[in-house]
Amino acid sequence: MNDQEQPREQDGARIGGIDAARALAVVGMLMVHVGPRDRTNLAEVLYNLPHGRASILFVFLAGIGISLLSARPGRLAIARLRLFWMALVFLPLGLTLQALDHGIAVILHHYAVFYVLGIVAMTLPSRFLGILAAIMAVCGPLLYFAIRAQWPDLVGRETVMVGDNPLDVIDGLFLTGPYPLLTWSPALLWGMWVGRLDLRAGQTQFQLLLVGGAVAVIAAAAGAMGLQILGAPDGVADWRRLLSDAPHSQMPLWVVGSIGTASAVTGAMLIVADRWPRMLWPLVALGQLALSFYVAHLVALYVFGDLLRRESVGEAMVSVIVVTAVAVGFAVIWRRHFPRGPLEALLVGPFDGTTRRSR
Repeated sequence: MNDQEQPREQDGARIGGIDAARALAVVGMLMVHVGPRDRTNLAEVLYNLPHGRASILFVFLAGIGISLLSARPGRLAIARLRLFWMALVFLPLGLTLQALDHGIAVILHHYAVFYVLGIVAMTLPSRFLGILAAIMAVCGPLLYFAIRAQWPDLVGRETVMVGDNPLDVIDGLFLTGPYPLLTWSPALLWGMWVGRLDLRAGQTQFQLLLVGGAVAVIAAAAGAMGLQILGAPDGVADWRRLLSDAPHSQMPLWVVGSIGTASAVTGAMLIVADRWPRMLWPLVALGQLALSFYVAHLVALYVFGDLLRRESVGEAMVSVIVVTAVAVGFAVIWRRHFPRGPLEALLVGPFDGTTRRSR
């Protein structure tokens, strides 16, 4: 959901697979926001696969973008300034959008602290970055569980918005909100680590797909087997809650499994984009306008929520297909005439002279 520059080949091309993966995150987010949350039949289970995974994919890709941006020779200082500028843009934008009555937990203002973390971690050696990501993937959720078990009223999914007390905003971004840095930082850090790999190499792409997919399956299986054997947790302080991989549970298996899914999706899109770039171009174009689409869909849900939201999978898919088709068409036309989306241009505003047009 950012407009960070990708490493470029001699022809100036971006890494299309990253943009395509971002587009899938957009569509997955849309599915979650307009469709049913029940999982009483196979269709509903399949429909809800993006729940709790699309947003992790967004953050994972943001981490990749940070590493790609900071990898440009001699531009580390500019990379820091751009990330800081993006944090300044995302914070008020997200807080303002959260004030609209659309029923969605907005993630944009959480990106502000994600980018600040990226600024701090971007110069870490890859080995230390990977170790930190692994530690946070385990310790972050464990600490979250311990805090919630001790003070159940302190940790929840309360959203913060424009006009709230600044201390409440800080608390919501780091701990009590729907995307707390404590448990979401592993996705960003792992993305930064992956962003330092050779993403154009076929071996790397297949490793992301296969290893990420295996991690996702193992995490889901471990959670299902553990709860089946030990029983469902009884209350927020029950240690069996640590075995949950339920969406947005903030628990270790969900964090690790969702990052695995994000890795697999990214690897798959990199593979497809390398082999069939023309076929994937509409999805790539949508991914390059992901921020604009995200904001537009929140406004649309605020204005036309009753029209877009559906309780059945079939009707929800109609909404998803129609909205996605309109968004893809707009993105393709827009990218034929402009280098960046309407809101994406805002993210590079002061630094626009340092970047070149890419398609």
